[in-house]
Amino acid sequence: MKQFILVLFFIFSFQSRSQELQTYSFEQVELLVEKNPRPIVLYFYTDWCQYCKMMQKTTFKDLKVIEKLNKDYYLIVFDAMTKEEIVHKNTKFNFKYSGAKNGYHELVYHYLNGRQEAYPTLIFLNENFKELLFLQTYLSSKKLLEIL
Repeated sequence: MKQFILVLFFIFSFQSRSQELQTYSFEQVELLVEKNPRPIVLYFYTDWCQYCKMMQKTTFKDLKVIEKLNKDYYLIVFDAMTKEEIVHKNTKFNFKYSGAKNGYHELVYHYLNGRQEAYPTLIFLNENFKELLFLQTYLSSKKLLEIL
């Protein structure tokens, strides 16, 4: 009986790990699209954004969303307030302070392309990092699946 329970435990733990959302860095995606081209989804969020938190707790936990994103897209999840320097397409992007505690990350502004900063931001790109669709809104799992 103990062996049976142990086997069930390993089966369920393996299944739950296989249903985790795969996310990538900009650097990883640049390499991956060369070998296996797929569309890219950029998800820009902040820790203070309540709609971002809702998407992370609901939309990005939905098994159908996870399956679709993992199978057909490269998902880059990026904290817009990170202080980390990012090298993307041979360009360095940094966080720029605009006050004692405020600022913006140059990489986010690169992809906003002159549009207003608002979160959550989802940008759908082709395998060459060219924009296909730009959204700044909370998306339910049902709505995101319709778009995907």
